[in-house]
Amino acid sequence: MAFNRKKVKNVVFIMLDTLQFNYLGCYGNKKIKTPNIDRFARQSVLFENAYSEGLPTIPVRRALMTGRFTLPYGGWQPLTTDDTTITDIMWGKNMQTALIYDTAPMRLAKFGYARGFDFVDFCPGQELDHTSFADVPLDPSLKPEDFTSPTMVWDKEGNFIDDDSKQLLDEIGCFLRQQQHRRSDADSYVAKVVNRTQAWLNERRDKSRPFFLWVDSFDPHEPWDPPSVWNGEPCPYDPNYEGNPILLAPWTPVENRISERECEHIRALYMEKITLVDEWIGKIIDSIREQGLWDETMVVLMSDHGQPMGEGEHGHGIMRKSRPWPYEELVHVPLMMHVPGVEGGQRIQSFVQNVDVTATIMDIMGQLDTESGVSDHGMNTYGADEFQGESLLPLMQGEVDKVRDFAIAGYYGMSWSIITDDYSYIHWLVDEEEKNSVDCVAGSEKTMSEEMWTCTAGAKVEMPSHNELYDRNSDPFQLKNIAAEKPEVAKELLEKLKLYIGELRTT
Repeated sequence: MAFNRKKVKNVVFIMLDTLQFNYLGCYGNKKIKTPNIDRFARQSVLFENAYSEGLPTIPVRRALMTGRFTLPYGGWQPLTTDDTTITDIMWGKNMQTALIYDTAPMRLAKFGYARGFDFVDFCPGQELDHTSFADVPLDPSLKPEDFTSPTMVWDKEGNFIDDDSKQLLDEIGCFLRQQQHRRSDADSYVAKVVNRTQAWLNERRDKSRPFFLWVDSFDPHEPWDPPSVWNGEPCPYDPNYEGNPILLAPWTPVENRISERECEHIRALYMEKITLVDEWIGKIIDSIREQGLWDETMVVLMSDHGQPMGEGEHGHGIMRKSRPWPYEELVHVPLMMHVPGVEGGQRIQSFVQNVDVTATIMDIMGQLDTESGVSDHGMNTYGADEFQGESLLPLMQGEVDKVRDFAIAGYYGMSWSIITDDYSYIHWLVDEEEKNSVDCVAGSEKTMSEEMWTCTAGAKVEMPSHNELYDRNSDPFQLKNIAAEKPEVAKELLEKLKLYIGELRTT
């Protein structure tokens, strides 16, 4: 079946939060079991070098909803009336829109990330919503300290190591309160999102009309609570571990706080949780097929970012997203697209960014060239004329070899990085004069700072003092900084990065 834009009626967009790209079989992981996502990848177009530009959770959603970069403009912020979203563009058109999610940061007060969807279903309890359960009585047999390592909490005298210790136990306690009645995998967070998605696809939607469905699962984000934790069984990916299950760990440097053996166990629990997510997400993909929607529905599956989980390539010495560090394990994301009429099984090497996903969806739906205006009834209408993303459709159809020469990533006001075929370069915005004026934009007076930049409690704005350069071919996970050895390369990449950020900020 050749691609025909008129035959693609629907879009299903699936976001899996904190899914590191190399924790999937289709991205080369030989240990983890992800049969459903792997099968989807074989039938879709897989992008080998997809990068999120602005990190973490909220900037990624903002970029995806608006098709515009966030890194040069702002980070963890609400949608504004100046932002034009996919649902703003779809307003007034024959297109049902639905958002089914448990990603609590999207639902922060006045953030407005459900704006414009016809149908919205929020599943409570994930991080930043977990404190809603703080006053629920907890089964006395469930003690927070039994779900983490004692040496992460107490010193040798039995005292809290620091304030983070108490906050960690409080966080674990909130999750235990809401999950204490869990009886099966069907009570897991991802299962609830999938079951509500199934209900909308099977029962709630108008089957005579096309639809755009956004499914946003916060899993496999921590807590690391796969089935083995609740069943009191060994983790299948680490059956010989003898300590407590580690539902959560401190948001601190790993050194002298979390042992390598504990880091290994955390990564094993993370893998088990990904396997659980794979099982449930497979039900959505199967349902699309069973309802006869596969040949008329674009399906996108991706993540917003990965996860630091230990030393070296696993996390550069930190646990959780506790520092604004745009290393490979965080910014490189999985991305797969099924487009009816586009050959599946392709693996594309070209750099792509999350904003390109939005442009591609709009292109497939015939909305990419629309412009804002006023309807015949005097109401404002909105188009994609302010998009900064590039449609990936020409790339998937073999009409072009690439849409970008490089990718960028980082944390607004704290760090920028540029990724090319041969190198990756990180620019730390540690100097206040540069941070606030940004010398790539002459005369800029835009202050680059914000109070909240992550949902990870206890996270700190700590950054290295020197910029970093890495060889992507010999050192893909950025362990040996060669900036001093190749200063000309570092200088060239910094200039290119600043120029590009400047161009984005003036458009």
